[in-house]
Amino acid sequence: MFINLCFAYIYRTRMGPGQVSRQVRTVAPSILGIALCFFCFGRAIKHLLSNALISYVIMYFAPAKHVHKLVFLFAMGYLLFIHFYRFLILTSYYLDITGPIMVAVEKITMIAFNLHDGVVKKESELTPWQKRQQLKKLPSFLEYMSYIFNFQTVLTGPVNFYSDYEKFLDGTHVPLDKSGKPHSPTKVATKKCIEALVYMIIIATLGSTYTPELITRSDYLALPIYKWLFWWFFTIQLIRVTYYFAWVLADAICNLSGFGFNGFDEQGNPQWTLCTSVYPYKVEMAQSFKETLDGWNTLTGEWLRQIAYERAPKNIRTLSTYVLSAVWHGVSVGYYMTFMTGALMTLAGSTFRRCMRWRFVDNPQAKLVYDFVSFWATKVALAYTTYPFVMMNLQPGLFVYQRVFFFVHVSALLILIVLPKVFPPQRKPKTSDGTEQKEKNAELKKDL
Repeated sequence: MFINLCFAYIYRTRMGPGQVSRQVRTVAPSILGIALCFFCFGRAIKHLLSNALISYVIMYFAPAKHVHKLVFLFAMGYLLFIHFYRFLILTSYYLDITGPIMVAVEKITMIAFNLHDGVVKKESELTPWQKRQQLKKLPSFLEYMSYIFNFQTVLTGPVNFYSDYEKFLDGTHVPLDKSGKPHSPTKVATKKCIEALVYMIIIATLGSTYTPELITRSDYLALPIYKWLFWWFFTIQLIRVTYYFAWVLADAICNLSGFGFNGFDEQGNPQWTLCTSVYPYKVEMAQSFKETLDGWNTLTGEWLRQIAYERAPKNIRTLSTYVLSAVWHGVSVGYYMTFMTGALMTLAGSTFRRCMRWRFVDNPQAKLVYDFVSFWATKVALAYTTYPFVMMNLQPGLFVYQRVFFFVHVSALLILIVLPKVFPPQRKPKTSDGTEQKEKNAELKKDL
């Protein structure tokens, strides 16, 4: 990934719009990306190439009415096969091709759905997001390969959307500043590199010593419960730092290559957040499970929203989204424990906010108490929910849950079942145009 920083700088400064042809700008990222994958994974790159190439053939020949379903079934099926192989053959973590395939599947399926939206659906049937991302025709083979295999995102992501990447290739992605040159991302990319370096130092210093397995050791189980809980939270925190490092550095690579411009803030400063997957401060200071998700792996979250949440029946939107997320991540039991628990936490958090928040917002002192309790409840729920994910297997997660008597599960169920009866949500006056129902639907939509 650090080599990619050099590639990114050279690509922006030596292969910018006007310096080389559009075709060179299209082909170069994919050549570098494929070379990187071959260097890292050797012959296993055949799986990454096979999934992408066969999916393109399906998109080329399949009727637009069914192209999204066919591509989704094939691409996800291939990924599931790789996950099963990894689960059955590999007994411990190993750097393999699975990660890049997961990123590629996001891109492949998104192109298929965007193509279906642009060719089959009427404009009135599309959401604003779908209108922006719709494709009226299949990208050329070279454009497709560049999008899937560009060196900036092929290893760890983030997933980006084709219409944005196309503007990047065209040179229309970044507007010109007062001097007539595109706004420079160097300062922003440097800050992100420094931030990633800090995370790397933390991981190198503490990561190998304080692992999540720690809290299942007999010497740690003998600790007082409050000390044991501290180490539980601390080891999960270090796992998050690992993700912060990879995603922030990947964001810096995209920015340094000239990709990631996302408009201006209120002061007119350019924002380079289009390829930002994580907002560490937002995650760490979140006061609800929803706020945590809003800052965590945001671009994959957008993919899940557009593939599952927006297209599933309303009564199973949240569940279908978490199921897709679990399948996409792999077949380890720990993943499913985490995502099913996460779905429960999301629903419970939404119910708690509707029932309780309105009772505190008008009193600053009471609101402070509410925020304090919400902050720590979120931290407990986050550590509790994600432990099976990082352990992957059934027994470590189940053992820890049993040791604390499944108290977060029990609390969430009580919130869902009992709280609305004891502290009913605030009733809003219903108007003739159904405003109350619209507001309720809007709030439910935000729960993802």
